[in-house]
Amino acid sequence: MRSPGQLKSSSSELDLDGPNIEDYLPSGSSIQEPLGKLRLRDLLDISPTLTEAAGAIVDRCLVELICSFFVASWTGVVKYHGPRPSMRPKQVFVANHTSMIDFIILEQMTAFAVIMQKHPGWVGLLQSTILESVGCIWFNRSEAKDREIVARKLRDHVQGTDNNPLLIFPEGTCVNNHYTVMFKKGAFELGCTVCPVAIKYNKIFVDAFWNSRKQSFTMHLLQLMTSWAVVCDVWYLEPQTLRPGETAIEFAERVRDIISVRAGLKKVPWDGYLKYSRPSPKHRERKQQSFAESVLRRLDEK
Repeated sequence: MRSPGQLKSSSSELDLDGPNIEDYLPSGSSIQEPLGKLRLRDLLDISPTLTEAAGAIVDRCLVELICSFFVASWTGVVKYHGPRPSMRPKQVFVANHTSMIDFIILEQMTAFAVIMQKHPGWVGLLQSTILESVGCIWFNRSEAKDREIVARKLRDHVQGTDNNPLLIFPEGTCVNNHYTVMFKKGAFELGCTVCPVAIKYNKIFVDAFWNSRKQSFTMHLLQLMTSWAVVCDVWYLEPQTLRPGETAIEFAERVRDIISVRAGLKKVPWDGYLKYSRPSPKHRERKQQSFAESVLRRLDEK
């Protein structure tokens, strides 16, 4: 066993034989002592982009968590079919619309940025605080100028690589989950891939249809919460693109066909906005005349 003096001598010899790191540094360079402890504030100042990305992730997780609580409060039994949506530029998701809970059911799995009517009360508070953080876009049907603003926001959103997936309910109103009404063409004029989503509710325990003219959304939620369960199937279907020579209206009808077949819904040639305003007598007369002319043309062709 070596004495302490021998160990000290050996240590000195090793130090002399070992390489000097400073010999390998460029001339005029030397190893500097650390300036101090790295603080979180310094990291935030150095990388604001990283901070924003972390904040966006937290917002998405918070929205998904809140929606999961809502679904649990209804004893929701939701089965999802197909691949989960991902964040990609130039794509938009479209779904049939039965109730505002459609958004909650989809949002608990993926933090979508949805296009939605601006609501008053506690729903409006959620819209202007939590939901706005994930890029949701609001509009007011009574404001004609909102259409141009929303159209511009839609085009800007689908171009962003880091934006949450865009979700649109092209029917523009809640339908009783037996039918699909005409799709608005706005979602199909963005020049991007359209991803259909079919939603079908099982009425064995409760009817999930929300008739906003007869019932407030708060009462609708209470009805769901006091029911046995909300049973639902969601299908993420194959993405679709505009075909050569196909118009936006034809594209919208083709996607509506896909959703209707998958969810077992019947297509009807109705405009969903008729729920909010009745057409004028002149408009009805023009439509009837146009229909009569098309029937006559078909008879002449035969």
